Amino acid sequence: MDPSDSQVDVSYSVTLTASELDLVRTALEMLEDTLGREEADELEEVQGLLRRLPHVRPAS
Repeated sequence: MDPSDSQVDVSYSVTLTASELDLVRTALEMLEDTLGREEADELEEVQGLLRRLPHVRPAS
């Protein structure tokens, strides 16, 4: 996110099943693996999101 943006950050709530949360975590981890030095800001954002997500695995 560009710090010069004049938009105010807005928070959203999303209800996810354990399976959906696992899918989101996996997608973010894959994105994290593909980001390089040129995308340092985006990498930091993705890592921050991953830290905030709970570690829940879907029931087998």
